[in-house]
Amino acid sequence: MQFVNIHTHKESKLRFALTNIFPEDAQKIEENKYYSIGIHPWEVTNVDIDKQLNIVKELAEKKNVLAIGEIGLDKYRENFDLQKKVFLKQVQIAKEYNKPIIVHCVKAYSELLEILKTKIQKVPVIIHRYSGNKTIADELIKFGCFLSFGHELFNEKSKAPRVFKKIPLENIFLETDDSEIDIKEIYQKASNIRAVDIEEVQSAVFLNFIKFFNLL
Repeated sequence: MQFVNIHTHKESKLRFALTNIFPEDAQKIEENKYYSIGIHPWEVTNVDIDKQLNIVKELAEKKNVLAIGEIGLDKYRENFDLQKKVFLKQVQIAKEYNKPIIVHCVKAYSELLEILKTKIQKVPVIIHRYSGNKTIADELIKFGCFLSFGHELFNEKSKAPRVFKKIPLENIFLETDDSEIDIKEIYQKASNIRAVDIEEVQSAVFLNFIKFFNLL
């Protein structure tokens, strides 16, 4: 059974790894790998937004660019209004090219839920590195969102292990993000938390991957 890494910033030898790149790194795309591309909310004040949006739009045409992301909202960073504006523009690109979005959300779940209710209809959503509570998780799942978990599963003080244990496997992905932990270790930790065989987690995530990205 294959391992799926739904979000990584590092080079991966996995067949089913979604490598996140930023518009300025567009030249790194290889034909035989899967990618997501987007303007990160941390970068909205540091880049030429219009130029980068054009790159995102251009690369969204590529078949191996599976998603627009990571994009999103982060209240720990400045200029939240600009973040929201850039986020919505990238959502529009996702709609135009029939791509899902991978969302970075920190302390902004109420704003994200409001956007989900009004502006992201029919755009498939993955919340990467989910850090909210179970109540918010349930609300996101009601809107069809998938939640991705990574190295926080090893942190007993984090909400992530408790939430991961209680939500349906049909709505989860696993990721390494920018951590040094191997994706296989994250799968093993996930299976331990759920008290199931690792193969069950692999099977569920792989099926989610195939269905989510219409790769049948």
